Amino acid sequence: MIKPRIRSGAISLVALLLAACGGPRLDLEVKARLDGQPTPEAEVVVDGRAQGVTDSQGVFAKTLHRRPGAEVEVIVVKDLPGYRIEPWKTSFLVRLPKDGTVGKYSFDADLQATRFMTLAATDKGAPVGDATVKVNDKEVGKTDARGEFVYVYKNLPKTGVTVTVRKTGYSTWHKTGELEPGRRLEVALSRRTLINVTALTEQYGYTRGVAGVVVTLDERPIGKTDDRGVYTFTDDGAPGKKVRLALSAPGHIPDEWKTVVTLEGQVNIQRYFSPATPGQIRVGVHRFAGNTLGVDLRDIAAQTESAVSAQLFKYTVFREVPSAELEAEVKRLKLGIDRIATKGWQDTPLRKTVDMIVVGSVAKDDKGFVMEAKFYTSNGRLILSQVTRARDSGAITSAAREIAANVMERFPFEGAIVAVEGGSYRVNMGKPYRVGRGTELTLTAAARSEAGKVTEYRETGRLKVKRAEDAGSLAEVEDLKKGEKIKVGDRVVRRVSREGDEERARSYFLLSAKGGLAPDVAPLPRVNVYLNNDWAGSTGADGKAEVPVRLGRSYTLLLYRHGYQQVNEKIKLEKNGDTREFVLGVNNASFKVDSDPSSAAVFVDGDPLGKTPILEGKAVGLGFHTVKLTVGEDYRDWEEVIEFDKKIEDRTGDRKIALQRDYLKLGERAAQKGDINGAIQAYGSTDTKHPDYSEAHHRLARIYLDEKNDYDAAIREFESVLSLPQNQQLISKQFAVAFTNLGHAYYEKGNTLVEKDRDTAARSFAKAIQNLQTAKQNTRFFPTAHYDEALHNTYFYLALSYHKLYLVTRKDAIAHNANLAWREYIDFFPKGLEGNPVFMQSREAARKYWTQIKDQSS
Repeated sequence: MIKPRIRSGAISLVALLLAACGGPRLDLEVKARLDGQPTPEAEVVVDGRAQGVTDSQGVFAKTLHRRPGAEVEVIVVKDLPGYRIEPWKTSFLVRLPKDGTVGKYSFDADLQATRFMTLAATDKGAPVGDATVKVNDKEVGKTDARGEFVYVYKNLPKTGVTVTVRKTGYSTWHKTGELEPGRRLEVALSRRTLINVTALTEQYGYTRGVAGVVVTLDERPIGKTDDRGVYTFTDDGAPGKKVRLALSAPGHIPDEWKTVVTLEGQVNIQRYFSPATPGQIRVGVHRFAGNTLGVDLRDIAAQTESAVSAQLFKYTVFREVPSAELEAEVKRLKLGIDRIATKGWQDTPLRKTVDMIVVGSVAKDDKGFVMEAKFYTSNGRLILSQVTRARDSGAITSAAREIAANVMERFPFEGAIVAVEGGSYRVNMGKPYRVGRGTELTLTAAARSEAGKVTEYRETGRLKVKRAEDAGSLAEVEDLKKGEKIKVGDRVVRRVSREGDEERARSYFLLSAKGGLAPDVAPLPRVNVYLNNDWAGSTGADGKAEVPVRLGRSYTLLLYRHGYQQVNEKIKLEKNGDTREFVLGVNNASFKVDSDPSSAAVFVDGDPLGKTPILEGKAVGLGFHTVKLTVGEDYRDWEEVIEFDKKIEDRTGDRKIALQRDYLKLGERAAQKGDINGAIQAYGSTDTKHPDYSEAHHRLARIYLDEKNDYDAAIREFESVLSLPQNQQLISKQFAVAFTNLGHAYYEKGNTLVEKDRDTAARSFAKAIQNLQTAKQNTRFFPTAHYDEALHNTYFYLALSYHKLYLVTRKDAIAHNANLAWREYIDFFPKGLEGNPVFMQSREAARKYWTQIKDQSS
């Protein structure tokens, strides 16, 4: 008990003696680093007083005196032009010295810095404000009123960046390379008119671009619209000058269109053209499903689907989109039946494949089978619905023939007025479209949005056909609304009249449909109403529809909606505006589902159902539904269209759903970290049964091509992707660009072998040409986000491959092909890439190559 007290007193005495002389010695060492590199000339401040700077190795060392227990603050400050460096700060408590030793305090001061540079945009010395600044195509800000923008960044790729400054009405400024911190870049902009021309056509609710429309300015040819119907160019004419712009569209109405534009800022020209000859309507038959609970109708539904397809496509006005191709695209795009039947597909890539989709249903009752076929346009509009009966499976073919014949008699075919002949009008629809003498045509005028897009058509009058031919018909005016005029290019629609139409138009009954099981019934939309098997329309969102009828006449009423029990009744209306209510019983299946891993969220047509395992069963209506399971983490969502056609749909036990690893996400994560080998391993982990196999191995091939320069590995992976039938046959159209990339890889391989093995080099160039030619024929399928780059690479590497093949073989025919390829590359250079330094360098190189080959092919 005595020793501790004596020792404590001795320590106190030592502390007092040390305090009298400013405290014990301590050695302070600071190692300053910036971006992992030693930082010289960094100032070190201790307790508010500057003590010195770091040496050439970024090290500061000094002996100080401080009392034990004192808190010492250390700050490291560094000023560097073009950098904003945060001061580094720390503090520590001085420890008691031990046995006369000197205390050492060492710190690593990792300074955090951002860089900045200033862009100053001017037009003839005047500042240009509100100009958009992009770095590597990502918008980072806009210039202020002084025309300046300070770009702050941490690190940049070693290969440099591309800086773009753009403002409507001015030329675009580009600079590619490394950015020096603190630098002030003078951005010289000049006023320029940007003219965007868009040529479009619209049919059955789908708007598409018109390619090949020739654009002239003051009778001077400028260029042609691309596959999207777009052509963009700039003009340096004097601001305010008026010029004549003309669009020439052979095979369309009008074949030439002219306007006057003022050169100022950005000019947008949008023009709709009608086809001189109606094109075939691309139709896909997408799934017939059973609609009677407890009855297996799969074989009957499949037989009906096949029969309807066979009968429908006997008519030349329709062009078949193969079911396999349609199903693959619908599955890839994750489009459910509900989406097709409500919102449509015009805003998805499917619009390039199909104009109209037929959805079918088959139900069974005591009289046989009820067969329904519904025709949807790309905007989700139900344009026609047909129903018929078959007493047994042997009568399905004749029933399908009846459906197809009724479609031809009632389909609202669309055409256009192509010429005026005296007091009559030439229409481009004739006998193949069931147009004959006496056929009525509705004249329509387009209503457009502010952006110029066709939103709907309004009726302006009627024509009646007086003579019909195979190639068209001649019609005269039957009725024209006041103030309306008829002109070439106006749209017409074939009218389908029925007996008693005029009387029915004056009388109707209000039909109200509800669905479900009592007492849980609710208004039921999209119920098709048939009178004597003729489609009379569908219920709206409120479950109601005005149905035109002749008073006092008896009708057989059929109400049909897939997933519900049909209603058959005899009705006779005596009072105009009478209301009739009907309830359709729901046909529900019980859905049981489990997954591996479990606890996956389950969605049916976007609505949450619960989490796996769901063993007690949840009610789901009969028919096709989009089922999605998601568990997050590193697993890929599972999403499929499932047909619910029996009382219990059991996806548990041996049938439970296995969610697969998301190798695309894993690969992206590794690539973002710079772990190229990790990305290679992730993408390579997919096998051919994995749903992401094609995309993963396409990315893998791009890594071998762009990062590793391993052309054999790139070729192997690209070819493995294209070996799959759905990719090779371009059912999965997004892989059209894989042919471009494979051709590029073969070109690079050939280029490395020119000096070592000329025969193998020649074969590689020939392979490159083969694949690039395939890509060239399918440029319309290139991904929109990188369309210009993919188009450029296709033409560029095709010309290069011909050129190098000629240098190896010295064959005149190849020199001729190379000359044509270089000409096409120059002619079809994407306007969107003009001004981009990387691609402009390629074009300059191309001009030199072309000059070389011209002499050889002349």
